[in-house]
Amino acid sequence: MSSLPVRRARKAGATLAGLLLAFPLAARAGDYRPARAPTVDERIERLEQEIQQLKAERAGASDVVKKEDLDSALDSAFKKQKLLAGWQDGFFLQSPSGDFKLKLRGYSQADYRFFPFDAGDTGNDSFFMRRVHPIVEGTLYKYFDFRIMPDFGGGTTVLQDAYMDVKYLPYASIRAGRFKEPISLERLQSGADLTFIERAISQNLAPNRDVGIMLYGDVADSTFSYQLGLFNGVANGSQSSDGDNQTDKDFAGRVFVQPFRSIDVAPLKGLGFGVAGGIGERTNESESNLTYKTTGRSNFYQYVSTASVTGKGQQYRIVPQAYYYVGPFGLMGEYLRTESHVKGTLGTAPSPVTHPEADERNRGWFVQASYVLTGEDASYKTVVPIDNFDPWNGRWGAFEIAGRVSNVDINDGPLKAKLAKGADNTWAYTGGLNWYLNKAFKVQFNYERANFSQHVTFGSVKRDHEDVLLTRFQIQF
Repeated sequence: MSSLPVRRARKAGATLAGLLLAFPLAARAGDYRPARAPTVDERIERLEQEIQQLKAERAGASDVVKKEDLDSALDSAFKKQKLLAGWQDGFFLQSPSGDFKLKLRGYSQADYRFFPFDAGDTGNDSFFMRRVHPIVEGTLYKYFDFRIMPDFGGGTTVLQDAYMDVKYLPYASIRAGRFKEPISLERLQSGADLTFIERAISQNLAPNRDVGIMLYGDVADSTFSYQLGLFNGVANGSQSSDGDNQTDKDFAGRVFVQPFRSIDVAPLKGLGFGVAGGIGERTNESESNLTYKTTGRSNFYQYVSTASVTGKGQQYRIVPQAYYYVGPFGLMGEYLRTESHVKGTLGTAPSPVTHPEADERNRGWFVQASYVLTGEDASYKTVVPIDNFDPWNGRWGAFEIAGRVSNVDINDGPLKAKLAKGADNTWAYTGGLNWYLNKAFKVQFNYERANFSQHVTFGSVKRDHEDVLLTRFQIQF
């Protein structure tokens, strides 16, 4: 009996001894004892080593980042970022979204007018400011634009443009205020973009600015454009005040097509043609201040001072028009025809003489051609030099030559024969040289000869023609 406990004790001792011998081997093999957790100091030391390694890697790659990747990344970021202020054909300020914008720009023209020959002298040689136009434009709430443009030229102050646009739909915008009637192609061209110093004498038959409202838009990438408006109404060659002395309004409309604008046929892209017209009631509206001017700004046709002339009935205008620009060559022209009915008296109270009513049928036209000698593209807007003026480096800007023929034929019926004075038919021939020093600065030289159908009195002398030389220095921004 006593031997059984002994045997059990011996067996347990052997088992314990075996476990003690096997444990070190298992510990060395990692089978049972977990790895010791690093201390706090060890963790800090390891993090410091990793930081030093990252710094070394960054220092090794810094040159590559600066020269290549960094510049590219910055350029990409700046392109995506909308500028809030800057210069782009004028100074502008805008909100980050672009929904609000203010733009300041303008242009100024300093002219010299010279009559070189006594036989064609119709006025005084003079330096003068032809136009001084500061322009304020802006956008409010993304879809609402405005424009204000006074004129301080000629020693007077005149409000030329003051209008607002609603541009929610690109093909159907609305304009209200004071602006140019959509009639003449040349009149719609900005005074800063004219190929010649003065517009053609046929502009004496076209309306200038008026107060009204207009629907307009462009369709198919400006292949087709239109303007339809109601206006107070103005006489030929004039612009309105801010009011009207009658209830009836004038209607004016214009359509213009550039059929090859979106087609990849270079010789035809610059072709555009259209037609404009207007109709309005002229009854009891005065035309006594009618004056038709030459390029020298002298009156070659007007009513006599004792005449009182008013409209009687409706007035009609029809103006087909076209231009064509291909490379350095430009061609533009239009035909203007107006018809109206007038009545008039001659003399003052108490015994003015009333004359029979009569129809007026006037017509005028012009054709002009231009060529940019330095190879830049001609345009309805303006020529932009390839190389800006920098003579020390052999750059002189762009040079353009131009020629024009224009005519005004006034219906000199029984009424006008008694109430008006001047030439009822005038031809004008113009030659010009334009020097574009850069996009902002232009110098122009023009010579024009105007031939009158009969002698016209200018001051105390009579002339059957006008010879005038014009020079212009213009800056626009």
